[in-house]
Formats: sequence, structure tokens, C-alpha cells
Amino acid sequence: MDLRQLKQFVAVVQLGSFTAAAKQLGIAQPAISATIKKLEQQLSLQLLQRNERKVSLSTEGKVLYQHAIQLLKQAEDTEQAMQSLRGLESGTVTIGIPSMMGSYFFPPLLMAFKSQYPQLNLSVVDAGTELVRQKLLSEELDLGIVVTQDIPAELVCEPIYRGELLACCSQDNPLSQQNRISHREFLSHELVLFREGYFHHRVIEQISREQQMLPQVSFQTNLIPLIKSIVARDFGITTLLSMVVQPGDALHFLSFDPPFYLELGLAWRRDAYLSRANQRFKDFVLAHCKAN
Repeated sequence: MDLRQLKQFVAVVQLGSFTAAAKQLGIAQPAISATIKKLEQQLSLQLLQRNERKVSLSTEGKVLYQHAIQLLKQAEDTEQAMQSLRGLESGTVTIGIPSMMGSYFFPPLLMAFKSQYPQLNLSVVDAGTELVRQKLLSEELDLGIVVTQDIPAELVCEPIYRGELLACCSQDNPLSQQNRISHREFLSHELVLFREGYFHHRVIEQISREQQMLPQVSFQTNLIPLIKSIVARDFGITTLLSMVVQPGDALHFLSFDPPFYLELGLAWRRDAYLSRANQRFKDFVLAHCKAN
């Protein structure tokens, strides 16, 4: 069993088919099938359950998959450590960022960092804060933006942003005549929501439990321009962070009563090795946020 076999095995599992895995890895489909078959023969175990449309993990395969993820991550960390000894001539920064932060907070930071370190690559994973947290804990991400509440002991988190979560409606909506909205009144309207895994969705779930009301969800999407467009046409109301308020938005913003505030932080695994590229990016972001 070697890293090449494990890499192909993980790709098949994550993509759900030999064909998709072969395409991603740039190898022939029969070759990857032969690799998995040989791996199963070496271990005397059936790792995958095959059907016409996709493959899935057997019970034994699930165990190997968890170990394979860790081994591949350790191999990547080792390679990055060796690269670090050669300086910052190359390297990749991979960070998980929720869409609002990615669209409104991070672009200037990313461009400033890239300007200072043009030889480094930036890879941004768009995901909600809950999914980012999961990916950090499972070692699928090195850095990520998460809500600073209830940080698990395995993670280190440094706050970088605090903002108010606002209710948002069209300028033609009767709500545009007021500046505050109760949780119960908010839930009485049709809602445009982010999908599960985002802080905004969790807030709605929280106030729904408190008010014992089911939310009336008209649309669910993570695309902020689409959310703004739907709300501007008065097909529902939504929640947005104060950072996304733009002068040209045909929208009206209201504070919740009582208000909601969101604090986000840059997080990484406490026991993880951070490459020099990731370490430099972390230091760059934290220094910028403390200065502002």
C-alpha cells in the first residue's frame, strides 16, 4: 500500500465514480480501476461497493478512508515543510471563507497579499462557517473563517471581524417605514435564506425555536447578488451582514429587536503544521485586522 494508491482511492470515494476520479487525476479509467482492485487484493478486503451509477464505501472501506485522509495530509504537510526550508519561492494558501466574507471583506486583503507575495498561490474554498469548521477538524483545510462561539479545543481562533446581522427588505415593502423588527414579525414574512451551514440559517432556526414558529422559506441560495435581487423585487425578506450594505442597493435594512451580532475569526488546527505560505498569510491577515 502506497500514497499513490491511497490518493486514487480517496479520489474515487470523494467523487463517487472511477471515471470522475480518473478525469480529476489525469489518468486512464482502467488504470485507476486496476489500482483499487490491487489495493483490495493486497488487503484481502472489499473496500468499495460498486453499482452502475456510482461507488460507495464498504464498512472496511470507511475505516481505510479515514486513515487515508490523515496519511495524505501528513504527506502534504511533510512536503510543505521541505518546501518551507527553501523559502517562499512557491507554495499555496488554501482557506475556507463564507460567501459574504469572500465577497465583501476579503478581496482587498487577498489582492494586497498577492501583490506582496506574487509567487504564492491562493485557493479559496467557498463554504459556510459550520462546514469550514468541520473541514478544519477533519484536516481538509489549513485555514478557515469560523464563528468565534464554541470553538473546539482542537482549533485556535483569532477574531478578525464583528458586525451586526440585519433584516433586509425592498424599499416598497411596508417594513421600509420602520428601523427595527421583532423576531416574531420577521418570521411572519416570506424569507429568502442562505442554505444550511451558514450562520444566517442558524439564526433563523434559533428564533424559530424561541418563537415556536415555522419559517416561511420562499428561496434558498448562497448567491448574494441573487438574494439582493429577489428581495429588491419584494419576493421576500432576508438577513445580511452590515458589511454588504452598498450605496446602490435598492434595499432597506432594519436591526433586529433584540439585535444579533456576529463575530468571525481566522482559525487553524492547534496541532497542525502550517507551511510558511500559510503562516505568512495568517500573520498578514491578523496584522491587517488589528491595524484596522
